[in-house]
Amino acid sequence: MIAIVDYGMGNLGSVEKALRYIGCDSVITSDAKEINSASGVILPGVGSFAPAMEELNNRDLVTPLIDCAGSGKPFLGICLGMQLMLEGSEECSFDRRESNGVVSGLGIIPGFVRRFPDSGLKVPQMGWNKLIGVKGRLLTEGDYVYFVHSYYCQPGNAEDIAACTEYGIKYCASFEHGNIFGMQFHPEKSGAAGLDILRKFVLETKI
Repeated sequence: MIAIVDYGMGNLGSVEKALRYIGCDSVITSDAKEINSASGVILPGVGSFAPAMEELNNRDLVTPLIDCAGSGKPFLGICLGMQLMLEGSEECSFDRRESNGVVSGLGIIPGFVRRFPDSGLKVPQMGWNKLIGVKGRLLTEGDYVYFVHSYYCQPGNAEDIAACTEYGIKYCASFEHGNIFGMQFHPEKSGAAGLDILRKFVLETKI
């Protein structure tokens, strides 16, 4: 059973539907006990970083999610969910910023979330883009996947970068560290390539 974390900001139905399509049982939940007992965890996300962290705190999910990531069970963050797994983000209003200029995240993976620099391209990036420099075991070089975002992840350790893509700059499209996976794109909206990624993630829960 895969737990899809419900904190009020995510494509929960789309992720659940994609998992059902590949024959995987899942539950949408904000219950820490259900999350802890699941064989794998998916943290989806659509929206802004600071309100998302606020919701996770309000629902007492911060410590359970950090514990799950440290437990060894497969843990996947999608889009905003991937960004929340880092130490912090520039995506916030000035009244929310902490002393270092960012809002704190879960800190599961070292690194920070940055806004796309002005390159003349439209922000947010919306649409299909190619995975390059793939090292992650769930991904395939050259696959096209679907992105919608204005900020990107900058992992602190280059060895955690599982794949990159290019949009004005070359940036991290996915990170991977042991049982922990982050994807800036939406596998649940990425057609056959995305479904294949989710199948591989589900297989991780059975190893």
